[in-house]
Amino acid sequence: MRTEVPRKVSTYLSYFLTVLAKPQRIHFLVYLIGLIWLIKFHSTREIASQFARTLPDNLQRFLNGSPKKQKHLQETAQKFLVSRANKAKEILVVIDDTTCAREGKKIEGLGVHHSAGGLAKGQCAVTCVLKIAGEWLAWTIQGYRPKAACPEGTFKSKVELAQTILQDLRQKLHTSVTVLMDSWYACAPILLPIIEAGWTFVAAIKCNRILEINGKRTVIRHLAKGPRTYKTVRLSRNRKLKVSKRIVYLPKIGTVLLFITKGGAKETRFLITNSLSMSEPEMVRLYRQRFGIEIFHKDIKQHLAFGHVFMRSWQGVQTHWTIVMIAYNLITLTVPKHLRGFRQRIRHFRNTVLHQHLLNTV
Repeated sequence: MRTEVPRKVSTYLSYFLTVLAKPQRIHFLVYLIGLIWLIKFHSTREIASQFARTLPDNLQRFLNGSPKKQKHLQETAQKFLVSRANKAKEILVVIDDTTCAREGKKIEGLGVHHSAGGLAKGQCAVTCVLKIAGEWLAWTIQGYRPKAACPEGTFKSKVELAQTILQDLRQKLHTSVTVLMDSWYACAPILLPIIEAGWTFVAAIKCNRILEINGKRTVIRHLAKGPRTYKTVRLSRNRKLKVSKRIVYLPKIGTVLLFITKGGAKETRFLITNSLSMSEPEMVRLYRQRFGIEIFHKDIKQHLAFGHVFMRSWQGVQTHWTIVMIAYNLITLTVPKHLRGFRQRIRHFRNTVLHQHLLNTV
């Protein structure tokens, strides 16, 4: 057991403490510690009683307070990632969304959202992660509110939130970037700025999209029928894909390379990229890494209380998700790289860092 805070941990936290007012620093650390060390019940009352020995009202005011504080925390986390990303030769960017099941009265931002298990009532966030030097790190968690739950004139769709994220990345990143996304975000407002930035995208696309081949319009799913030359790409010892590719024209986007993948009788998928020279194995290798954001969603829900939200205000939820993101990056950046899986990493962090010593960093 260590008797002091490791230098990597104190250095990373110092970035955030410097942008907070003195009264806010202790509340930030207490809440961060509660997210990491508590296993099940992450209410402000429980966190305050376990780690601060004070009333939970102070934590509530900290979380529900000015949006400037949450914005400063998020910008600081991104500034730290930019310094690492611009030193790398190439990074991967993945954008997706995830839901947080919630029910109750007077909870701001509630709606019915699509999830892996079907429609779910709760809150939703558009997320973005970067893969830098082999490590997945959280860039942002942007809350999405249905139009009916937004004040007039403030609604932003998921696509508009993704556009904002990409615009911000485009201004800050100055290295080779490949963007991965599912079919929900494979639309002109998102793909065209990626092309303009000189970046590469690999995106799934729905089977009912219209495209043009030699000036003739057709539906994408029709291309999977009939004879075609397929190349076998092995995914693992027992699994392989058959992949075919051809250059097509996608309206509003332009010329793209279309991949048709078949993993079984009913496992036909379609993917596109603006890199017209991309090979079948390269495409498979890249798009498989999109699953990194699904693992990120699972980790923050299981281990960092992403869904254990006890605030009713939308601002409180946003601050909670921002600190979840900071906690995830803190653990990822400071534990040994040989540890596999976030469960092992967070256990190692708890065993090697004393939360009492973290409070002393103030």
